[in-house]
Amino acid sequence: MNVTEATEWNKVLRWILGTTALEEEPVGDDEAMEAAAALADRARRTLGAGPTAAEVRSMWLQRLPVIVVDRVPYDSGGELATGLRLVRNTTAQPEPVQVDGRDG
Repeated sequence: MNVTEATEWNKVLRWILGTTALEEEPVGDDEAMEAAAALADRARRTLGAGPTAAEVRSMWLQRLPVIVVDRVPYDSGGELATGLRLVRNTTAQPEPVQVDGRDG
């Protein structure tokens, strides 16, 4: 991993975790998307496999937006899309999940 890749990966991690140094601006959706696309492009060129940068951008734009409040990400509600999703609960207590109008 070179310095550029490490920087891009750090942006994606800061976006996922919602953490930044106090003097830094939080990583926004567009910045994280471009970092993820750059990493995908580098991986595809190196390995010859995986999604292209354009495919990452397309998939990224299909997800629900994340809202960051006090550097903590919240989703905007709605349906949970198929596939793997990372969810972080920072309330220090279990939270209900609604399935077809019922707790799931």
